[in-house]
Amino acid sequence: MDLYLIRHTRPQIEAGLCYGQLEVPLAPTCVEDCAAVAARLPPVEAVWTSPLSRCRTLAEAIGMRVGVAPVADERLRELGFGEWEGRRWETIGREESERWAADYWNVSPPGGETYRELYERVGLALEEILACHAQRVAVVTHAGPVRAALARYLQLELRRYPETDLDYGGINLLRGDGTDRAGWRLEYLNG
Repeated sequence: MDLYLIRHTRPQIEAGLCYGQLEVPLAPTCVEDCAAVAARLPPVEAVWTSPLSRCRTLAEAIGMRVGVAPVADERLRELGFGEWEGRRWETIGREESERWAADYWNVSPPGGETYRELYERVGLALEEILACHAQRVAVVTHAGPVRAALARYLQLELRRYPETDLDYGGINLLRGDGTDRAGWRLEYLNG
Protein backbone atom coordinates (compact mmCIF):
# COMPACT_ATOMS: atom_id res chain seq x y z
CA MET A 1 0.00 0.00 0.00
CA ASP A 2 1.16 3.52 -0.79
CA LEU A 3 0.13 6.18 1.72
CA TYR A 4 0.75 9.68 0.38
CA LEU A 5 0.81 12.14 3.27
CA ILE A 6 0.48 15.63 1.84
CA ARG A 7 0.75 18.95 3.61
CA HIS A 8 -1.62 21.68 2.39
CA THR A 9 -0.22 24.41 0.14
CA ARG A 10 1.07 27.74 1.44
CA PRO A 11 -1.43 29.84 3.41
CA GLN A 12 -1.56 33.61 3.19
CA ILE A 13 -0.68 34.58 6.75
CA GLU A 14 1.67 36.85 8.60
CA ALA A 15 4.95 35.27 9.63
CA GLY A 16 4.92 34.20 13.27
CA LEU A 17 1.16 33.58 13.52
CA CYS A 18 -0.07 30.60 15.54
CA TYR A 19 -2.85 29.21 13.37
CA GLY A 20 -3.23 25.45 14.13
CA GLN A 21 -6.97 24.83 13.67
CA LEU A 22 -7.80 28.38 12.65
CA GLU A 23 -9.30 28.84 9.18
CA VAL A 24 -6.81 30.89 7.17
CA PRO A 25 -6.81 31.77 3.46
CA LEU A 26 -4.47 30.17 0.98
CA ALA A 27 -1.87 32.16 -0.96
CA PRO A 28 -3.08 33.87 -4.16
CA THR A 29 -1.24 31.16 -6.11
CA CYS A 30 -3.30 28.36 -4.52
CA VAL A 31 -4.96 27.21 -7.76
CA GLU A 32 -1.59 26.77 -9.46
CA ASP A 33 -0.03 25.31 -6.31
CA CYS A 34 -2.80 22.72 -5.94
CA ALA A 35 -2.61 21.78 -9.62
CA ALA A 36 1.16 21.29 -9.33
CA VAL A 37 0.81 18.99 -6.31
CA ALA A 38 -1.98 16.99 -7.97
CA ALA A 39 0.16 16.59 -11.11
CA ARG A 40 3.08 15.16 -9.09
CA LEU A 41 0.86 12.52 -7.50
CA PRO A 42 0.24 9.19 -9.24
CA PRO A 43 -3.40 8.11 -9.59
CA VAL A 44 -4.86 7.33 -6.17
CA GLU A 45 -7.95 5.31 -5.26
CA ALA A 46 -8.99 7.28 -2.18
CA VAL A 47 -8.49 10.82 -0.88
CA TRP A 48 -8.90 11.74 2.78
CA THR A 49 -8.57 15.27 4.12
CA SER A 50 -8.69 17.53 7.12
CA PRO A 51 -11.96 19.49 7.01
CA LEU A 52 -10.11 22.83 7.12
CA SER A 53 -10.39 24.69 3.83
CA ARG A 54 -6.63 24.90 3.25
CA CYS A 55 -6.60 21.09 3.02
CA ARG A 56 -9.97 20.57 1.36
CA THR A 57 -8.95 22.83 -1.53
CA LEU A 58 -5.97 20.62 -2.36
CA ALA A 59 -7.90 17.38 -1.71
CA GLU A 60 -10.61 18.51 -4.13
CA ALA A 61 -8.00 19.26 -6.81
CA ILE A 62 -6.54 15.77 -6.36
CA GLY A 63 -9.98 14.18 -6.29
CA MET A 64 -11.05 15.93 -9.49
CA ARG A 65 -7.92 14.72 -11.25
CA VAL A 66 -8.59 11.07 -10.39
CA GLY A 67 -12.40 11.08 -10.15
CA VAL A 68 -12.60 10.42 -6.42
CA ALA A 69 -14.58 12.45 -3.87
CA PRO A 70 -12.43 13.37 -0.83
CA VAL A 71 -13.53 12.16 2.59
CA ALA A 72 -13.18 14.82 5.31
CA ASP A 73 -12.17 13.57 8.76
CA GLU A 74 -12.03 15.82 11.84
CA ARG A 75 -9.23 13.70 13.29
CA LEU A 76 -6.89 14.96 10.53
CA ARG A 77 -7.01 18.57 11.80
CA GLU A 78 -3.84 20.31 12.93
CA LEU A 79 -2.85 20.47 16.60
CA GLY A 80 -5.34 22.53 18.59
CA PHE A 81 -3.53 25.51 20.09
CA GLY A 82 -6.57 26.68 22.08
CA GLU A 83 -6.22 30.24 23.34
CA TRP A 84 -3.08 30.75 21.26
CA GLU A 85 -4.93 30.37 17.94
CA GLY A 86 -4.69 33.53 15.85
CA ARG A 87 -2.06 35.12 18.09
CA ARG A 88 1.48 35.98 17.11
CA TRP A 89 3.98 33.69 18.86
CA GLU A 90 5.81 36.74 20.22
CA THR A 91 2.68 37.83 22.14
CA ILE A 92 2.35 34.52 23.99
CA GLY A 93 3.92 34.71 27.44
CA ARG A 94 7.46 33.38 27.43
CA GLU A 95 7.01 31.34 30.62
CA GLU A 96 3.83 29.77 29.24
CA SER A 97 5.30 28.94 25.83
CA GLU A 98 8.55 27.62 27.31
CA ARG A 99 6.64 25.32 29.67
CA TRP A 100 4.76 23.92 26.66
CA ALA A 101 7.88 23.67 24.47
CA ALA A 102 9.74 21.79 27.21
CA ASP A 103 7.11 18.99 27.25
CA TYR A 104 4.68 19.39 24.32
CA TRP A 105 4.03 15.64 24.47
CA ASN A 106 2.25 16.03 27.83
CA VAL A 107 1.53 19.76 28.15
CA SER A 108 -1.03 21.60 26.05
CA PRO A 109 -1.47 25.28 25.29
CA PRO A 110 -4.35 26.71 27.37
CA GLY A 111 -7.55 25.18 25.98
CA GLY A 112 -5.58 23.23 23.37
CA GLU A 113 -4.26 19.72 23.09
CA THR A 114 -1.00 17.88 23.65
CA TYR A 115 1.05 16.25 20.93
CA ARG A 116 0.11 12.93 22.55
CA GLU A 117 -3.58 13.69 21.91
CA LEU A 118 -2.80 14.67 18.31
CA TYR A 119 -0.79 11.47 17.81
CA GLU A 120 -3.60 9.31 19.18
CA ARG A 121 -6.43 10.88 17.16
CA VAL A 122 -4.40 10.80 13.93
CA GLY A 123 -3.62 7.14 14.64
CA LEU A 124 -7.33 6.34 14.89
CA ALA A 125 -7.99 8.11 11.59
CA LEU A 126 -5.17 6.22 9.88
CA GLU A 127 -6.47 2.87 11.10
CA GLU A 128 -9.78 3.66 9.42
CA ILE A 129 -8.06 4.92 6.27
CA LEU A 130 -5.97 1.74 6.00
CA ALA A 131 -9.09 -0.36 6.46
CA CYS A 132 -10.48 1.03 3.17
CA HIS A 133 -8.11 -1.44 1.43
CA ALA A 134 -7.14 0.92 -1.37
CA GLN A 135 -3.63 0.41 -2.75
CA ARG A 136 -2.88 4.14 -3.17
CA VAL A 137 -4.33 6.65 -0.72
CA ALA A 138 -3.75 10.39 -0.52
CA VAL A 139 -4.15 12.06 2.88
CA VAL A 140 -4.18 15.86 2.71
CA THR A 141 -3.57 17.36 6.10
CA HIS A 142 -1.25 19.59 8.14
CA ALA A 143 2.34 19.34 9.34
CA GLY A 144 1.37 18.00 12.79
CA PRO A 145 -0.71 15.07 11.54
CA VAL A 146 1.86 14.20 8.85
CA ARG A 147 4.58 14.12 11.52
CA ALA A 148 2.36 11.98 13.76
CA ALA A 149 1.79 9.50 10.90
CA LEU A 150 5.51 9.33 10.12
CA ALA A 151 6.29 8.72 13.79
CA ARG A 152 3.62 6.04 14.05
CA TYR A 153 4.56 4.03 10.97
CA LEU A 154 8.32 4.56 11.05
CA GLN A 155 8.47 4.00 14.80
CA LEU A 156 10.27 7.26 15.44
CA GLU A 157 11.04 8.54 18.91
CA LEU A 158 7.72 10.06 19.91
CA ARG A 159 9.06 13.01 21.84
CA ARG A 160 11.07 14.17 18.81
CA TYR A 161 8.63 13.68 15.94
CA PRO A 162 7.41 17.31 15.83
CA GLU A 163 10.89 18.33 14.65
CA THR A 164 10.55 16.93 11.09
CA ASP A 165 10.61 19.73 8.47
CA LEU A 166 7.72 19.51 6.03
CA ASP A 167 7.21 21.70 2.96
CA TYR A 168 3.90 23.28 2.02
CA GLY A 169 2.48 21.07 -0.72
CA GLY A 170 5.12 18.43 0.07
CA ILE A 171 4.26 14.81 -0.70
CA ASN A 172 5.60 12.21 1.73
CA LEU A 173 5.27 8.58 0.68
CA LEU A 174 5.00 5.72 3.15
CA ARG A 175 4.94 2.25 1.64
CA GLY A 176 3.84 -0.85 3.53
CA ASP A 177 1.56 -3.84 3.56
CA GLY A 178 -1.25 -1.86 5.18
CA THR A 179 -1.57 -4.12 8.19
CA ASP A 180 1.49 -4.05 10.42
CA ARG A 181 2.89 -0.81 11.85
CA ALA A 182 6.37 -2.35 11.74
CA GLY A 183 6.28 -3.08 8.00
CA TRP A 184 6.36 0.49 6.67
CA ARG A 185 9.21 2.44 5.08
CA LEU A 186 9.62 6.02 3.96
CA GLU A 187 10.12 6.20 0.20
CA TYR A 188 10.54 9.98 0.11
CA LEU A 189 9.99 13.13 2.14
CA ASN A 190 8.86 16.47 0.70
CA GLY A 191 8.60 15.08 -2.82
